[in-house]
Amino acid sequence: MTDHTDPSTATNVDTESTESIPNPYAGQYAELHCHSAFSLLDGASLPEQLVTRAASFGYQALALTDHDEMGGIVQFGVAARERQLNAILGVELTVRMPHLDGQRGDRRTQLVLLAETREGYRNISTLVTRARMDSERGRPSVPLAMLRQHAAGVTALTGGPRGWVPQLLAEGRQYEAFEAAQELHAIFGQHLAIECWDHRLPEERVLVEQLIPLAKWLGVPWVVTNNVYYAEPKDRAVHDALSALRHQRTLDEMGTRLRPNAEWALKDPRLIYQRWRGLEEGVRATLDIAKRCAFRLAGLKPAMPPFPLPDGFTADTYLEEIVLTGARERWGDRFSDVHRQQIAHELAAIRRRDCATFFLTVWRIVRHARSEGILCQGRGSAASSAVCYCLGVTPVDPIYFGLLFERFLGDDATEEPDIDIDFAHRDRERILQHVYKHFGREHAAMVCEQITWGGRSAARDAARVLGFSPQQGDILADFSDRHGAHTTADLFETAEGQQRLTAAGFDLTDPRVQQLAPVMNGLHELPRHRSIHVGGFVLSDEPLGSLVPIEPASMADRTVIQWEKDDLGPVGMYKIDLLGLGMLTVVQDCLRYLRHTKNTHIDMAHFNMDDKDVYDTMCRADTVGVFQIESRAQMSTLPRLKPRCFYDLVVEVALIRPGPLQGQMVHPYLRRRAKEEAVDYPHPDVKPILERTFGVPIFQEQAMQVAIKMADFTQAQADELRKTMGHKRSKVRMKKVERQLRDGMEKKKIDPKVIERICHQINGFAAFGFPESHAASFALIVYATAYLRYHYAPEYLCAILNAQPMGFYAPGTLIEDAKRHGVEVRPVDLMRSGWDHSLELPDGRTLMPNDGTILWGPRHTIDATQTSAEHVAVRLGVRLIRNLGSKARKVLEAALADGPFRSIEDAVSRVTLDARGWRALAEAGALDSMFAHEPPERRRRVALWEVLALTKEPPLPLAPPRRAPPPTSLAACTPVELTAADYRMTGVSLVGHPMKHARPVLEPNGVRTIQDIQQHGKDGETVAIAGVVICRQRPPTAKGFVFLTLEDETGMLNIIITPKRFAPNAELIARESVLLIRGILQVQSGAVNIRADKFRALQLGSGEDYVPRHDYH
Repeated sequence: MTDHTDPSTATNVDTESTESIPNPYAGQYAELHCHSAFSLLDGASLPEQLVTRAASFGYQALALTDHDEMGGIVQFGVAARERQLNAILGVELTVRMPHLDGQRGDRRTQLVLLAETREGYRNISTLVTRARMDSERGRPSVPLAMLRQHAAGVTALTGGPRGWVPQLLAEGRQYEAFEAAQELHAIFGQHLAIECWDHRLPEERVLVEQLIPLAKWLGVPWVVTNNVYYAEPKDRAVHDALSALRHQRTLDEMGTRLRPNAEWALKDPRLIYQRWRGLEEGVRATLDIAKRCAFRLAGLKPAMPPFPLPDGFTADTYLEEIVLTGARERWGDRFSDVHRQQIAHELAAIRRRDCATFFLTVWRIVRHARSEGILCQGRGSAASSAVCYCLGVTPVDPIYFGLLFERFLGDDATEEPDIDIDFAHRDRERILQHVYKHFGREHAAMVCEQITWGGRSAARDAARVLGFSPQQGDILADFSDRHGAHTTADLFETAEGQQRLTAAGFDLTDPRVQQLAPVMNGLHELPRHRSIHVGGFVLSDEPLGSLVPIEPASMADRTVIQWEKDDLGPVGMYKIDLLGLGMLTVVQDCLRYLRHTKNTHIDMAHFNMDDKDVYDTMCRADTVGVFQIESRAQMSTLPRLKPRCFYDLVVEVALIRPGPLQGQMVHPYLRRRAKEEAVDYPHPDVKPILERTFGVPIFQEQAMQVAIKMADFTQAQADELRKTMGHKRSKVRMKKVERQLRDGMEKKKIDPKVIERICHQINGFAAFGFPESHAASFALIVYATAYLRYHYAPEYLCAILNAQPMGFYAPGTLIEDAKRHGVEVRPVDLMRSGWDHSLELPDGRTLMPNDGTILWGPRHTIDATQTSAEHVAVRLGVRLIRNLGSKARKVLEAALADGPFRSIEDAVSRVTLDARGWRALAEAGALDSMFAHEPPERRRRVALWEVLALTKEPPLPLAPPRRAPPPTSLAACTPVELTAADYRMTGVSLVGHPMKHARPVLEPNGVRTIQDIQQHGKDGETVAIAGVVICRQRPPTAKGFVFLTLEDETGMLNIIITPKRFAPNAELIARESVLLIRGILQVQSGAVNIRADKFRALQLGSGEDYVPRHDYH
C-alpha cells in the first residue's frame, strides 16, 4: 500500500488534499460496508443522511449493512431511489464460528452479506430472523452451518477487524486464518470477497498486507471498504457518545474503547483512490460487486395468505357476494342505485389492485371477534369505504356522509390499503393470539415502532456521557419540556436560553457544557430502541421472516418485524391495525350489564341518534367520562359549538386537534357557525369542498381535495400530502410537498395572498390533522358513551371504573361526578365487594363483573332507606385500594369462591395476605362492616387494631383457631381523618369531598363554590376559588399557556394561566395538589373559565398531604 502515511499525522480526512486527484471520480466507487443509526448505539447517521452524503460524492452504489439488523433498509432504499443512487441491501451478521484448533465452544465473528437477487435477499432476511429468534435477547447470532443453507444469491465479505479471518490473522494464527477463508470459500465460492480497509491505524495496515495475498492465493477478489459508521467526520462526536451509552460509561471513562479518529465516515472517492494508489483493483472491485447486487425492494411485494373460498368463487366474486348481502342488511328498502354504483366503483378499484383477499381476511377477523362477543369497529380511512361498511367492518355510512373513498384507495395510490380496527381493549389480546394461531407465527407478526431520542431523552443521555449528574440531566430535560424547545440544545443559541442555563448552574465556559448542544442535536431523532407498534399486524403467504427479519417482542407470545408501519407501503406489504380501545370495553360491559339490570338489549349500531337530552348534556359540557369530549379544551368548545346532530360530533372530534389549532381554524369555525363572522372562501373553486365547514378546512380529506382542485395535484400527490400530514417526522417532507403545492397554484395564476392562506391552513395539518372518516367513527363512540352515561349512569360508572386505567380522569373524579348526577355509590366492603366494581340491584342481588364476565354474587338483605326501586347502586371493588396487586386479587377471589366472609376471623383464616395488605384493607374501610357493633366513627381504628393483632404471628400447623383480641378503647376518627384515609388508600371518599371540610373556613373569606360561580358568576368579575387539581395541561399548541382543572364538592372548573403568570408560580402550580386561586371570570356562550392571577397552596388541616397529585397530561 504505497501511499500509507504515519497514522498519527492523519486523524481527520478533511486535512488531506484531494485537489491533485483527477476529476471526476463519480461512479468509480461503491461503499459495500456501511452502518446506519439502526445499528443501535453504534451507527450515528440516519439512512437518509448516508444516502445524501454518498450521492454528493458521486458514489456508484451504497450498501447498508447494519449489525444483525434490517430495520433501516426501506428508508434507505426510498432515499436512494430519490437520489438516483443504487441501494445494495445487506447486513453485518454475527456468526458463531468453530475454533479450528480443537478448542471447545464457538467464536463470535462478523460477516457482511449482500443481496444479489430476491433469493439472496430472502436468505439474508431468514438468517437475521434465526439470529434474533434462536439467540439470547441482545446477543443475536447464527451458527456457521446455517450459512451453508442460505448462501444462494448472496455475496459475502470477510468483514471488519472482528471478522473471522481478520481475527485469526490479528492473533498471529495465519494457518487457521487460511483454513477459515477456505471454509467461507466452500460456502460462497466466487461470491466471497476479502475485505480491506484503511482508517490510518498501523494494526489495520499489518492485516491488509496479509489479506491481499490471501485473496490472491484463494483466487477471490479483494475489495476496499471504509466500514462506515457515520456520514461525515463531524458526526464522530455523536458516535463516541453512542459508544459511551452502549458501554454505560462517560466519555472520559471510555479511553481506548473509542475509535481514535474520524476515519469511519463516508469518504470522497478521490481520497479513496489516493489512499489506494497502486492498488486500485480493490477499489474497482467494489463496482463489480455492486453491479452483481441488483436486487431492489420493489421486487419484494408479498402476497396475502390465501382465503378459503366456496366452490365456484374467486376472491373477487366472493367479496362481491358478501358485500351485496351486507348492503341489503345495512340499507334495507333504502338500497338504491346510488349505493350500487358506489359499491361497483369500489369493487372495481379492489379488483384492479388485486386485494380482495385482504378485505376478506379483515372481514373474517371482525366476524370472529363478534362471534366471541367482542365489540369492535373499523376507523381511519377505511371508514370512507362502502365496501368496508357493508362487510360490517366500519360503523358509519360513508355515502350518507359523503366521505371520500379516494382517501382510502385511490386509483393511482402508491401503497396498499390498510385498515384500522378498534377492539374492546381488555379482549384485544385474544384477537392477536387468534391471528397468530390461525395464520401461523411464520406468516403473521406485529409491526415495530422505532423509539427515537426526543428533546428530553437526548438531554439526559448527553448529560450522562459528558459526566454530569443525573440531577443536572433532569434540569436539562425539564428545560426541553418546560420551554417547549424542539430540543434543549436550542437554549444554547439564544441569550435568554444561556441565562437560564447559567441560572441552573451550568458554566458556559466549561468544555463539557459546550459539547452538550452538538451531542444533543446529534442524538435527536436517532433510533434509541425498538418497541411494538400499537396494533399493526402484517400477514404473508410466504414465510414472513424471509421478507423482513422477525424477532421476539418484549411482551410474551408476541413477535415483531424490524420495520415500522411507514416502511410497509414502499414494499407493497399489507397491514391490519388491530387496536385496543378502552371505551369500547366500557360500552361492551355497560351493554352486558343492562341485559341483566334492565333486561334491555341495545345494539351499538342502532342507538337513537336524535336524543335531545343527550345533546343537551353535551351542550352543557357535562361530559366527564365521555369518549373524546371530556378534555378541558373539548369542554370549553362544546357550549359554543352546541352539537345538535351526529355530524356536529364529527366536527367536534376533529376540531380540537393540533392541526386545526395550529392552522388557526377553531375560532373562525365557531364564530361562523354562530353567525358572528361572515363565511368566506379563499377561492370560489373551494366552496363546494369547504361549504359544510363554513369555509374552514378541518379534515384531511378537505386538504387533499383543495390540493387537487387548486394545484392540479394527482390523487397520488394528494395521497402523499395526506401521508405527510400524518408522518411523525413530517417537517422536512411537508416543506417539499408545500413547494409542490405552491408551484401548482402559481402555474394556475392563483393570487399570492390566496396561495399563502391555503398553504398556511394546510400546513397546520402537518401536526396531525384529523381524517373525516376517522372522526365519524369516533363520533359514534362519543354518542354511545354520552347516551349510556345519561340514561344508565350506574351501569356506565361501573363499566368505566372496571376498565381503568384509561381515559382522562382518575377514578375518584369519575365517582364524584357520578354522585353529583344522583348515582348511589357504596364503599368497598370485604363482605360484599368483589375485586371488580359491582352493581347491587333493588332486589338484593349483586351483579359482579369479573374481567367482563357476569357473575352473580350472594343476595343481600336490602335496607329500604338506602336504595330505591328504580335504581341500582354501584359497589366499589377491592381493586380501588392501593397497595393490593395481582397476588392479592388471586387469593381474595379464591377465598370468595367458597362464599362470603362472615367475620374478620373468618377472612383472616381464609385469605393469605401479608400485614401490609390487611392494613390497606382496614385503612380503606373495607373491613368496617365486620365491626357493625362499633360506632361508625370508631370502626376503622378497631378494624386496624384487630386485624394487625390477628396477623401478627403466623399460626403453627396444629395451633387452635385464632381469636380476636379483647376489645380496646380507641379514639373515634374525625370526618377529616376518614376522608384523608379514604383519599390516601383509594383516591376518593364517600364520607365527604376534601373541600367540603374546608368550606366553613373558605366561605367567610369569599371563596365561592364552583357550582355558585357557574350558575351565578358574571363575565369579568374577580372571583376566588379553591379546589383539588385533577388535571394539568401544557399543550404544545397553546403558546406557553397552562391549563388546570379544579374540583370541589360541587363540580369542576377550568383555569387558564398565561405564560406571564405561570413563570413565577411554576413550581407551586406543578407541585401542589390543592390550590386557592384568584382571577377574572370568563363567561362566553355558556363556557365558564377563570383566567388566574394569584395562587396559593391550601392545606386541608389533616396534618398530611393526602390528596394525590396529578402530573401534566
